[in-house]
Amino acid sequence: MGSGSLARATCLALSTADTSAGLSVVLLARDGKAAAGICHIAGVRAALSRRPVRFTAVPVDPTDPAAVGAALAAAAPDGVLVCASTQSPWEPADRPSAWTALLRRAGFGLTLPFQAQVALAVGAALRRSHPAAFLVNAAFPDAVNPLLTACDVPVVSGVGNVAILAAALQAALGLPDQARLHVIGHHLHLHAPADPGDEALVWLDGTRLDGVTDLLAADRSTGDGRGRNDVTGLLAAELVTTLLTGATRDTHLPGVAGLPGGYPVRITAGEVALRLPPGVDRDQAVEANRRWALRDGALVEDGRVRFGPSVAGALAPLLPAYAEGFAAGEVAEATAAFQALRERLRSQPVTS
Repeated sequence: MGSGSLARATCLALSTADTSAGLSVVLLARDGKAAAGICHIAGVRAALSRRPVRFTAVPVDPTDPAAVGAALAAAAPDGVLVCASTQSPWEPADRPSAWTALLRRAGFGLTLPFQAQVALAVGAALRRSHPAAFLVNAAFPDAVNPLLTACDVPVVSGVGNVAILAAALQAALGLPDQARLHVIGHHLHLHAPADPGDEALVWLDGTRLDGVTDLLAADRSTGDGRGRNDVTGLLAAELVTTLLTGATRDTHLPGVAGLPGGYPVRITAGEVALRLPPGVDRDQAVEANRRWALRDGALVEDGRVRFGPSVAGALAPLLPAYAEGFAAGEVAEATAAFQALRERLRSQPVTS
């Protein structure tokens, strides 16, 4: 689902994937022309690579539950990868306004209702039409996946974020794979945290590593992050093919089974399980990610969205009814309120 840079990077990676049994990729997107273009290029690459991978574009409004449900019923998928949301992470750079200024002050957690909107619609439709199919969500999975779980929408995991960090560390450390590497981290860590004590936690061969900030410096200096989607697309393609083929892989994923933040995992026979370093249990790993989630602006727990101090403080004068968060069951109403605020602020210029 989606036709942006991540959907494109994922399709290009899938076009050359080693799938001897064949693979059919249906790209659902609001922008049918963009989706058709992605499918054409990916199909040509598959032909040149002699890979039995087919791509089909289907225009659909990702926020229309009935349309999404009909498209999924027709596709009858083994799994769905959501690469779309109703809030672009590139808007602050591309279309600055009073809204993007608010995002810069408050933090990315403020966008949670928009990041979840498409994933919720797709997940609910998939649960009705093909409950055996897997759902992977790439839109802010560190916070969205816990919200999906709270709304009774099963999700296997996300992609990106901790997976990007682990990939960068694998390259920096010269490792052939991630079997010896354990990273516990959050979307927050795509940038160096303000407090060095909030840095991601990394182990190699069971030993905690120092100097993580230095090891991640090159990855964190890649502009506004769009280039990272070339890596995330490959990671997403590897995850999808691993789930489809039942292969075993030691890797890292965010939002595993609705947990906050990201973790080392082992995928086996289509199942994802935590693969924590020696001496660290599940509660400790989750607690670290809970703390980072509030630093990033949004934590979902006990059936509620809880905003961190920066988001709560920014919303208090603008949307006081939601400054402290909202119940998961009220996500539709919250999204409508956030949409009204966004439209009002988008019409206002940035002020100093």
